[in-house]
Amino acid sequence: MQPRKNLIPKKELILVSLVAAMALAAGMWFALSPSPPAAEPGDRLIAFTLPDLKDEPHAINEWLGKLMVLNFWATWCPPCREEIPVFIELQEQYAGRGLQIIGVAIDHKQDVADYADGMFINYPVLLGDEKTLAIMARYGNRIGTLPYSVVIAPDGRIVGRKMGAYTRTELEAQLKPWWPAKSAKSGPS
Repeated sequence: MQPRKNLIPKKELILVSLVAAMALAAGMWFALSPSPPAAEPGDRLIAFTLPDLKDEPHAINEWLGKLMVLNFWATWCPPCREEIPVFIELQEQYAGRGLQIIGVAIDHKQDVADYADGMFINYPVLLGDEKTLAIMARYGNRIGTLPYSVVIAPDGRIVGRKMGAYTRTELEAQLKPWWPAKSAKSGPS
C-alpha cells in the first residue's frame, strides 16, 4: 500500500487553516464587538503591493486620487459574497465620479478567478497571501474578520471602516459626501 499524497500544497493548507482559525475567532469577537476602530484624523493609506489574477503586481498607490473602497474578502465567506454585487453595481454607476473599488481576496487563486469570472467583477481583484493579515491589521482589522472594508479619500485619508458586509444604502451614504457636486470639484475637508 502506497502512502496517500497530500492533494493540497503545504503552504496553501497552512494559509487556509490560518485564515479559517482567524475567521472563527473573528466571528466570536464580531458577535461581541462589531465595530472596527473609527477613522482618526491623520489615518492614511497604507502602502502595499499585491498581484492581480494575472500575476501582475499592483500597488494601492496606483489608485490614489480616486475615492477608494478597499475590500478584504474570500470566496468561502457568505457575507463577502453578499456584498460583492453591491460593489459591482456601485463601480458601474459611479466610476465616472472617481469611485474605485479594489478587492483583496484572501483565498486560492483559482477559486477567486472562477468566482470573479462568474460574477463579472468589474473592479481590480488582488490576491492576498499570509502577509495580507498584517495589512488588514494595519488598516484596523486586528483579528482578520471578513469582509472588511476601508474607505479612502482621494487624498489618501482613511475616512471610514466597516467590519461585515456593506448594504448599498450604507455605502452610498458614506461615499456621496466625497463626490463632486455639479459646481464643486472637491469633497469635504
